[in-house]
Amino acid sequence: MSVRKILIIGGTGVISSAVLGMLAKSRDTELYVINRGHHPLPVMANHIICDANDTAEMQKIIGSTVFDAVIDFVVYTPDQAKDRVYLFQNHTRQYIFISTVVVFNHENNFILNEDSVQKNRLSQYGRDKSACEDVFNQAAKKGFPITIVRPSQTYGFDRFPLSVKGKNCWSVVSRILSDKPVIIHGDGQSIWHMMHSFDFAYNFIQLIGNMNAINRSINLVNPEIVTWDMIYDSLGKALNRKVQKVHIASETLAMSTKYPLSEQIAGDKQFSNLYTDIVRDTLIPDFKCLINLDKGIELYTQYIWEHSESRIEDPEFDLWCDQVINDYHDYMGRFNAKF
Repeated sequence: MSVRKILIIGGTGVISSAVLGMLAKSRDTELYVINRGHHPLPVMANHIICDANDTAEMQKIIGSTVFDAVIDFVVYTPDQAKDRVYLFQNHTRQYIFISTVVVFNHENNFILNEDSVQKNRLSQYGRDKSACEDVFNQAAKKGFPITIVRPSQTYGFDRFPLSVKGKNCWSVVSRILSDKPVIIHGDGQSIWHMMHSFDFAYNFIQLIGNMNAINRSINLVNPEIVTWDMIYDSLGKALNRKVQKVHIASETLAMSTKYPLSEQIAGDKQFSNLYTDIVRDTLIPDFKCLINLDKGIELYTQYIWEHSESRIEDPEFDLWCDQVINDYHDYMGRFNAKF
């Protein structure tokens, strides 16, 4: 049995830890992980502590090694992308860059595919990831074996997608349990795609070593369609509470100077999109998502009751919500009285 040599850069985030955990179970994989060592690895692997942005040190570590695949979860700027091309040119048979569907121009597109127009003017994060893609695609013309993967929003056992939240998900859960209203952008009916990290990892590993994926990009998106109201209703059901939803215009929330809602809401969550599945089904023949919305929230609520560190109160956010909701209701009262 031949053994493949795989390097993961990162490895402790929501999706990277799930991918790491799944790969660690494979007997034909010699697994290496490079990160700054701030968190212990959840599995056994060859752990190399290094700042991946330290190009000189990375060169020493790589040496003459040629990896079968390098999976990079921590490239956010075009300069980082250029450094990675420099480091791994001739040192890997496949380099997988984790991008995002936020790269797309969502304003003028509803149905998106891998070649849809990019340059999201409302999200610096999306524009930076798009610029990284440009670097890798240029390198591909000179033989760099790139695969670009664009997830939609992913979540894990200790978190899940929310419209407006504070430092953590518990900041919203706590309000629901206290029978306090929560803020949702828009009318709560915009379409959202969310994928559990377990499902992401299962589908993602089918791209590793897949030569058909070289010089290709793929939007890795759960086909399940939900709305933001559906997410909050499912959460309320799991908590045995009726959620008091307060819908506030995305443009209004984006004006907040307290929280980065301009990027999060205006640049991403406010838009409804559907994604084509032609490339996905071609490159991932055994594509499947086993964890739907209700199951994902069930897993989350089970986790938070078993892990007290996930139940940290956020009084600053709680007060902010109270003030915003009170001011909103006051304004709507005056609007209704006048018009």
